[in-house]
Amino acid sequence: MNKPLSPQPKTSAPVITGILALLLCLLAPARAQNEATVQLQFVSFPSLPEPKTVELRIGETEVMEVNLPTSNLSEVYEVKPMAVWALGKSTVNEEGEPVFETYGQAKSLGAAKQLILVLRKGSADSDGLELIPLVNGTAGFGGGGYLFMNASRVKIGGFLGEEKFNLPPGSMEVIHPKKSVKKGARNVSFVKIFFRNGKEEYTPFFSSEWRYSKTARTLVFIYHTPNTDRLRLHVIRDYL
Repeated sequence: MNKPLSPQPKTSAPVITGILALLLCLLAPARAQNEATVQLQFVSFPSLPEPKTVELRIGETEVMEVNLPTSNLSEVYEVKPMAVWALGKSTVNEEGEPVFETYGQAKSLGAAKQLILVLRKGSADSDGLELIPLVNGTAGFGGGGYLFMNASRVKIGGFLGEEKFNLPPGSMEVIHPKKSVKKGARNVSFVKIFFRNGKEEYTPFFSSEWRYSKTARTLVFIYHTPNTDRLRLHVIRDYL
């Protein structure tokens, strides 16, 4: 539901160092300046016990409510192109005028279809959100691909099938395993993940076998929980 708002100065939000430059190298966005609308989807983590909708600013004077699911991608929201995507909440200032409280924002990639990764900085959305736009489509991150994102404060390394990866804090990489192993009726890829804190040796963190499918893409997030500060892994599988 759209609501009127008065224009407010844009506020800055911290971003993971170098993440947008890396995205340009990995995901070669298809420009959409001439497109009438942009299709947005959202996914967020860590999860909240009682998730609520937040508002997406879609113009100088308009907002719309959007969901930030954790276990799957959100529904598609079709909006007009914006230079910056901002999430937050409509409030009223001391003069009784409507304003927009920004929880987090990021520059748009300019692609016709975008997936917005939302990282929560605390136990509530109002504690701050990190927004990371990705090109959403087979040309950028399609079937058979695994997107690994290290949102933690430690170095992450590992293997997916025969592919090796190393992820400093705040980095990501899309991996398409060249080989999978037939196991019963399924094709699987073996995964092993390690972490390294400072100059210590790499410590085993996670190992498993993941089903491989050319019609599915997998998002893998590694992060520290805001409350317990424990290293966690979160996996979302999206079928195209």
